[in-house]
Amino acid sequence: MRNSRPKPVAAAINRLPAVVLILAVAAFIAADLILGFDFNWVDYAIVIVLALYGLKGYMKGLINTVFSLVGYIAGLVAAYLFSPKLALVMQRSAIGQSVSKKLDELIPALSQIKNLSLAESRTLLSYADKIPELQAHLSENPLLRQVLSVTSAAADTGTMYPETVVTVNDLIVYTILNILAFLVIFLAVKLVILLIGKLLTKVLNSSAMIGTANRMGGMAIGFVEGILICYLVFVFVVPALGAVNIVKIPENYTQSIVLTWFNKLIALIIGA
Repeated sequence: MRNSRPKPVAAAINRLPAVVLILAVAAFIAADLILGFDFNWVDYAIVIVLALYGLKGYMKGLINTVFSLVGYIAGLVAAYLFSPKLALVMQRSAIGQSVSKKLDELIPALSQIKNLSLAESRTLLSYADKIPELQAHLSENPLLRQVLSVTSAAADTGTMYPETVVTVNDLIVYTILNILAFLVIFLAVKLVILLIGKLLTKVLNSSAMIGTANRMGGMAIGFVEGILICYLVFVFVVPALGAVNIVKIPENYTQSIVLTWFNKLIALIIGA
């Protein structure tokens, strides 16, 4: 059986981006202590944040980072497209029967309006507010009221599945199961794509050149994330909070050298 672990040379080369990152942080500290750059606490805070984000990107790698993003998008799309059908399958099963029985126990008044057609229940929340028995339960159960507020979107299913979603009870049960089905499909798709990304990363990391490129790409994305976070926090959020005296900012805050570099970099990008 072939060993999938990276060879010693490949593993050493794969660690090269992390070594470069550590050396860069060490050079920053040396520039302050030896060359007298006079960095302040803001400079160190920015460099630490950038290093941590770069390290996180290095550890995840470009492939894992991309697959994680694809997992979110594919999971949402798949859940949006297939959760209604899965919810109807669940409704015909023991799960749907159990939820329906629990709902009848929670709101006995539902048994009195079992013959209500879906056409009448398209504004179910406003309809329920007119029924004293339902109104009392909804006032005591705001979460159920929230479910009813999105039930109207499920009413259209009645035209496609009239034999399954017929009564108010069916409609509420369908909505609850639709939410659960959405979560199940989203998590399942995201997990599968993440596993594919991890498997692909494991294969790529066995190659010195491709594995290093993968980790360097991940580190680059990590740096971009860190720069955006630092820019928003240190250029906008902190000064805004200090301007209205929500937080007290030391006088040397604006003397940050790295912050000055940030401003010049953003001005250069905008100018380009």
